Amino acid sequence: MKQHILFDLDDTLIHCNRFFNEARSEFMAAMQSFFTEYPIEAKLIDDTQQHIDLSGIEQHGLGKHRFPESLVATYRLMCDKYGKTPLQAEEQELEAIGYGVYTKPVELYPHAHETLEVLSKEGHELYLYTGGDLEIQTSKVLRAGLDQIFPEQRRFVSEHKNRSVLARIMQERNLQHEHTWMIGNSARNDIRPALEEGIHAIHLPDKGGWSFDHADLNVPVIRRFITLDTIQSVPEIIRKHVADVTE
Repeated sequence: MKQHILFDLDDTLIHCNRFFNEARSEFMAAMQSFFTEYPIEAKLIDDTQQHIDLSGIEQHGLGKHRFPESLVATYRLMCDKYGKTPLQAEEQELEAIGYGVYTKPVELYPHAHETLEVLSKEGHELYLYTGGDLEIQTSKVLRAGLDQIFPEQRRFVSEHKNRSVLARIMQERNLQHEHTWMIGNSARNDIRPALEEGIHAIHLPDKGGWSFDHADLNVPVIRRFITLDTIQSVPEIIRKHVADVTE
């Protein structure tokens, strides 16, 4: 029995948060060098940047400018707080750190590609449903060698990921709830909307996770909801489900 399986991309199939964490470390080092003559507090910088970044997602979604702009906005606030004159060269350096996350080498998670191939060979229809900028996410798909598994017509990229976007995808593709799965690392963007929409969900938590991905999953579970440590276990879960419903 064919299943329709939607996969998230970042931190489900390929590494992503790691590069943002590295960029935040670069940002902190740059800020310390810019403010050597001021009593700046590392925790205040970090808390401010994360607050601006997360607020930007709430307002504008997962666009490519959000993260770089949060670094520059934090810098400007710190300049204002400590009486330092903002310098264009320093702002440009921070912007470069922020945009640099999008040019990092694409690295698949262990067993990701082979898992996708197994599911495809077993007759299931695979889709990519990911958050972010269309151009950047498309580039990642191509560089990861996933364009054969996820051809363009089965890729959905949105700056917002929520129940309404998921429901629209399902309606457009005429996907039946009882045969549709969402697989991802984000409790907020992947799993909770899937549970609310009433489809199956497999949660693959990212151990080095991002605070934005956390969310309360205390919602009614209509279909199957499973948490796994590795994507490698997904095909067996799907096989067991198909066997159970066809008995």
